[in-house]
Amino acid sequence: MRPRATASREAGGTTGRREWLRRAVLALGAAPLAAAQPKAPQGATDPAARPKSPPLSVRTLDGETLEVANQRGKVVLVDVMSTTCPSCKLASEGIQRIFQQLGGKGFLPVAVAVDQQAAGVLAFYRNVYRLTFPVGTCSRDEILAYLQLPAGKPLMVPTLVLIDKRGRISATQVGWTGEQELSAAVRALLGET
Repeated sequence: MRPRATASREAGGTTGRREWLRRAVLALGAAPLAAAQPKAPQGATDPAARPKSPPLSVRTLDGETLEVANQRGKVVLVDVMSTTCPSCKLASEGIQRIFQQLGGKGFLPVAVAVDQQAAGVLAFYRNVYRLTFPVGTCSRDEILAYLQLPAGKPLMVPTLVLIDKRGRISATQVGWTGEQELSAAVRALLGET
């Protein structure tokens, strides 16, 4: 029989198995997997070189349909997420903080849940994380078409698509790497004319 870790041992820096597993899952979810997004740029700086964002209709919890392509003049972030993904939860919290700072300056994030249970738990998710930006759902097939991925391709979450004021994709990122990087990218796009 293995002895249990004592409180002094845990306090001395040894991480418990649950904490280690939580960190490992978050690290795996946050690892950038840019190769999964072959058609989207990884941070196109020349606005003329950026591809136009494909159309995407998001059915929000408020009963409206938000057309991503009709948000000209705003910097839009499409956050493809799952309500059960630990990295998606971190992303939602970080995106909310950025929205609180930059929403009044033209930043519009849109969370799009693609998991099967999203319809039943998305309102709860929005309340728990105090999300004040649009939150809605799309089918997996709609998101794969939007991301221009083949039907059999695994869908990695979170996937973030950053769209400039002209409706062009500035960057696509798979995984959550933190709000500092995203905030800087949004601020740069907000500064473009």
